[in-house]
Amino acid sequence: MWSSIGVMAVGLAMVGAAAFWVLRAYRRAGGGSSSPAPALLACGAVAVLGLVIYLINGRPELPDAPFEARLEALKQRDPRTYTADEALAVLAVAARENPNDPYPHFYSGQLLLAQGRGAEAARAFDAALRREPRLAEALIGLGRAIVATENGVITPEAIATFRQAATLTDDPAPWIYQALAAMERNDDAEARRLWGEALSRMSEDDPRREMARRMASGEAMAETAR
Repeated sequence: MWSSIGVMAVGLAMVGAAAFWVLRAYRRAGGGSSSPAPALLACGAVAVLGLVIYLINGRPELPDAPFEARLEALKQRDPRTYTADEALAVLAVAARENPNDPYPHFYSGQLLLAQGRGAEAARAFDAALRREPRLAEALIGLGRAIVATENGVITPEAIATFRQAATLTDDPAPWIYQALAAMERNDDAEARRLWGEALSRMSEDDPRREMARRMASGEAMAETAR
């Protein structure tokens, strides 16, 4: 990782290059009555502003390891106060420190999916499944991520993932997605069967029970067809 001196050196070089470009453009234009001083002053102002921002946020007193120091400070905080990006940073470190643990990848996938980053979430869930192929929660997450990347379409790949998850868990979610896919195919009989499977796995206080009951009995479908 670059030291603070290196970062500042690169910044100064970039400002110098900008100033040189301004002067060259001025000379090629033939000089004229206007002075290049305002543009050069603007370059200087940008440099000073960048230096101030770096001194405030860059922690130059921590040479060569500002990110590691910030991460260590982050670990001392209550995880409930993390932003999504902070949580992802901590999980990335946990994944590196525990290369065989599927859960840092699984939780990263959950966060990414909640942020609408379906493709990244799918990669995270896939990484979790490479470490634990029978992790049902990661299979459900992967199926949802595939649906998200396909703009809500439940593709054959997603269906296969949900079917695999359904063999490993009593969570009704895999059955709900399969039922929705059957409805998209206009396969009403299969949809009712799958809604029934979902309903049988829902707890008594599950807010989805009434919807699943109506779907399984065909009531909702009949109303839709009217």
